[in-house]
Amino acid sequence: MTELFSFAELRYNYGMERIIAGKSFKKRKPSPFEAVNDVKAGIMTLGGALILAIVIIVTLIFVLNFLFPRGNGMQFIIIASLFVIGWGFYLNCVSERLKLNETELLFTSLIGKTIRIPLHDIISYKLTDFGIRLDGNMYLLEVAHSQKRKPEEIWLSPCWDNKDLAAFCSALNNALDNLEQETINQE
Repeated sequence: MTELFSFAELRYNYGMERIIAGKSFKKRKPSPFEAVNDVKAGIMTLGGALILAIVIIVTLIFVLNFLFPRGNGMQFIIIASLFVIGWGFYLNCVSERLKLNETELLFTSLIGKTIRIPLHDIISYKLTDFGIRLDGNMYLLEVAHSQKRKPEEIWLSPCWDNKDLAAFCSALNNALDNLEQETINQE
């Protein structure tokens, strides 16, 4: 596991399942990545190409089984199910989007749930790269905020580009720094 970015240090107290976040008010070094407020998962990534190749093979088997039926109907039902599930998973992976506007962090996808987290409630975040996993998720964005006791886990599919995620994290850092400066100036 490789941690890409961490906004604050998280310490877990497993006895009471409490998150304690510590944050320093020092100025961070600028990120080498240009900040981007709106990023999408892409087709042209290694994970996206791998999933697409598997889905195309399943589609080919489905079409061949449809044109030249051999075996019983149960085999066709299994292949048809794999065909529908494969394309649904691929379309969901490619449609994932992380967006940062003036007031909230937003995660959307075609099939999955939409997650909205107000920026002023964010205590910390951590983006973790898990490498290749069997369940298809390669990245985890954990956002600790004041509305929940446990961090919000946003699992990202293999169709994400590392540079896009780094650019988004840079934009999130800038937004949280600006919000922090506004809070300090108001006091």
